[in-house]
Amino acid sequence: MKHPFQVGETYENRDGKYQVVMLEEPRMIIQYLDGQSLETSVRLQARIWRNIQAEERLESQPDREGHIKPNGPKSSKDRRGHSFQGLSANDFQNGVAGTSWRARANLGGLLARQLSDATPYFFQSYVIYRRAEVHIARPECYEKTIRRQEAKFVFSLSEECAGYGFYIEKNKGPMDNTWHWLNFLGAIEKDVALQQKIKAAMIQMQLRWEVYVWEKGGLIAQVRPLSDSDSLQWDEENQGESTNISWPDFVDRLKAIETEDGCDLHLCTHMNKEQAMAAGIGLANSVTQVYQALLPVYEASTRRVGSEQT
Repeated sequence: MKHPFQVGETYENRDGKYQVVMLEEPRMIIQYLDGQSLETSVRLQARIWRNIQAEERLESQPDREGHIKPNGPKSSKDRRGHSFQGLSANDFQNGVAGTSWRARANLGGLLARQLSDATPYFFQSYVIYRRAEVHIARPECYEKTIRRQEAKFVFSLSEECAGYGFYIEKNKGPMDNTWHWLNFLGAIEKDVALQQKIKAAMIQMQLRWEVYVWEKGGLIAQVRPLSDSDSLQWDEENQGESTNISWPDFVDRLKAIETEDGCDLHLCTHMNKEQAMAAGIGLANSVTQVYQALLPVYEASTRRVGSEQT
């Protein structure tokens, strides 16, 4: 990855402005305005610098009425997540009354900021109206008015736990090329390397697929990896049955979900209420690590496809 740095020039990261005093890839030494020096990674600082510039461009874009936001371009010291100090007991409820954790100044923004810094992309957070849920996505791959059609990362709270991971939806009827489901299904069916990355992440981070069909009562199946084989364990929620299936069988079962029903599909993990509260600010690190591990499936899902209907 090319970097923008030159010795003697001034740049910024999340801690403020600094000058490059030594540049010998893959390392560099920077000196902040207060005189403190730091040896760091060229790749990391380049990524943060580019994300800061992307954030400034996003903030300076006019809204739909053509107005620039009152404060103009934001400070290059990204403030997203600055007010998050951890989750409280009140955050775990059936609803969102009196909570603020979804906001961009709170946990929602912090997750987007950390994922931006950890990947080559700029991510933003999106609050879901009246639901204890926030989506994390690349702005160019996410439009609020059609968000059902788009892949995203998700963080949600219930009365008992926090859930987080990858989230994609299948339509109840025909889908055109604006539905990321087409990309997703094609990728997990044909891309062996992607299959291996997903399985490795599932085992390492204790992730599972959760299949929701709301016309059939909600959660209909959970799918876990079997660490001692290439098989998956498909657990039927309603019938209480478990079946060992192959990866192609898993894809076929997703294809077989009736189009008049559609489905919500999560690849996720959960943390109970007590653990999530005890994690404090560090909760964002645990969640971001899961998002990073699932970045390959997000990338594959958000690529363009043809106009084929399914």
